[in-house]
Amino acid sequence: MSILYHNLSFEGSKDIIQPGSVDLFWLDPPYFISGKKKNNLDLFSGDRDDWDRQWSSLEDYLSWTKTYLELAYNQLKPSGSLYLCISWQNSPHIHLLLEECNFFIQNRITWKRDKGRGSQKNWKSMHEDIFFCTKHPSDYTFNVDDVKIKKKVLAPYKTETGENKDWWIDQDGQKVRLTYPGNLWDDFCVPYWSMHEVKSYAKTKKTPHNTLQKHNTQKPKDLVKRCILASSNQGDLVVDYFSGSGTTAISSRELGRNSIVFDINKTCIEILETRIREEG
Repeated sequence: MSILYHNLSFEGSKDIIQPGSVDLFWLDPPYFISGKKKNNLDLFSGDRDDWDRQWSSLEDYLSWTKTYLELAYNQLKPSGSLYLCISWQNSPHIHLLLEECNFFIQNRITWKRDKGRGSQKNWKSMHEDIFFCTKHPSDYTFNVDDVKIKKKVLAPYKTETGENKDWWIDQDGQKVRLTYPGNLWDDFCVPYWSMHEVKSYAKTKKTPHNTLQKHNTQKPKDLVKRCILASSNQGDLVVDYFSGSGTTAISSRELGRNSIVFDINKTCIEILETRIREEG
């Protein structure tokens, strides 16, 4: 089940979501880093400045951020979790805000996303941060077996009886084993515009019949799914205040979770409704 609300910001969730009812938040808000780049278009107004630079100062942006974090904390179950995407530039400020809002920061995930152009006077920016937070320091869902990573075995040990020790040979003939997931994610790299989750709604060379444009800041579905798998169970409620292209709702549906998502941009909701029809 997915419930969609357009033309509503997170403030509108107060009348829809009861306090202490949400199992998991996935939040991918504006980053306040665009630098007023006019060549990166917003889906609604045609200007990225309208959504990523709508605050007059960093202080105003952080005040707005604190408002939705306090609301999310109130709506979260005592055992609930929250994932928050943010740029590395503002990550230190967000870290302090999360603690100020009484969240327990369990980890800060580094997501390698190789996109964008390089710089003549700086190192190319190739990662973003994803904070993993909980309301309780130790009582929260984390399904580690659902998110273990298959890796190639470099030192294939055997037991005393000659059997393989925690590894096997996969269908490609590689010696592999399951390992515990870490906080450096380099397997969801961007660009990924040719993937089905973009072609299902956006106008591309291979899908010229589509009329919608690619969302500027769409996250890979597998990245979102990893967080949902780890930090919720089937039938749980996942909430997203900033639906964007709708990846949270799509991922929740495919994993048997319920979701409520919001976006003030009616075009974003149209993208999501198209993806619900076309993906699966």
